[in-house]
Amino acid sequence: MSPPVAPDIVSTLKENKPSMSKADQRLAELILSDVDRAVHASTTELAEWSGTSTPTVTRFCRKLGFKSLREFKVHLAQARAVGERFLTGQTSSGNHSEAAEQVVRRAQQALEIQLGLFDSERIQTAVSAIQNARRIAVFGCGGGSTIVAQDTEHRLFRLGLAVNAYQDSQMLQMVAATLKKGDVLIAISTSGRVPDLTNACEIARHYEATTVGITRPGSPLSEHIDILLPVDVPEEKQFVNQPTASRYALLSVIDVLASELAVAIGAPALENVRRIKHQLVSYRDHEDSQPLGD
Repeated sequence: MSPPVAPDIVSTLKENKPSMSKADQRLAELILSDVDRAVHASTTELAEWSGTSTPTVTRFCRKLGFKSLREFKVHLAQARAVGERFLTGQTSSGNHSEAAEQVVRRAQQALEIQLGLFDSERIQTAVSAIQNARRIAVFGCGGGSTIVAQDTEHRLFRLGLAVNAYQDSQMLQMVAATLKKGDVLIAISTSGRVPDLTNACEIARHYEATTVGITRPGSPLSEHIDILLPVDVPEEKQFVNQPTASRYALLSVIDVLASELAVAIGAPALENVRRIKHQLVSYRDHEDSQPLGD
């Protein structure tokens, strides 16, 4: 059974406000301007605040599909609790130079936090499992994790490893069901709260594949993996439009794994990289100073 869709009252008010009556528009504007006050207001208080009447407030709620003001406020409170920082947070950190500095500083902070979370023993355990794997599947769900999963494939195939990245929720379950002892599943999630990913890991473990999780300690996903490589970077709460900095932490874990794997594999990995570079330089422009792949 699919999870219920949570009514997004804030979006509903914003979308429907232009077509509302003038009285309803005043109500919608005031509620959106101070959601916290609206959640705690009575019918009479809302009527006085908006300069309308108690019957108008009652009809307003019913027009939106709610039986009463109480039911409306329950869903309004839920919307506030889930995304309050997006209702009150700043959308800009200042001028363009300040915004650039803010983004770079957040990336640096994320990397510093991640550096403190690296555990050499866990890294080496993961490296050993991946190096000796018959097959490697990398799973990511959502924006940042999906991109990092793809980057993991790019980092590891050039070392001569049999690796593929997957993002589609059904593919995660199907691919996990084909894994077996000697295979490795790398699961990537910033939150560690993606049911499809957690279920895929359980499927892979059922068939005795080794699971490596790059995720938040204490999350649901962390309880369903064999080797945890922790990532725990607090999200930006003030400037809500800035991209999440946690993806820098995720990428740093992948880069550390790739570097350690290159050392562990040794000459065969170096020969693969040499071949790639040789063909790229020959095909492209004979410029050897560029990165390995664009």
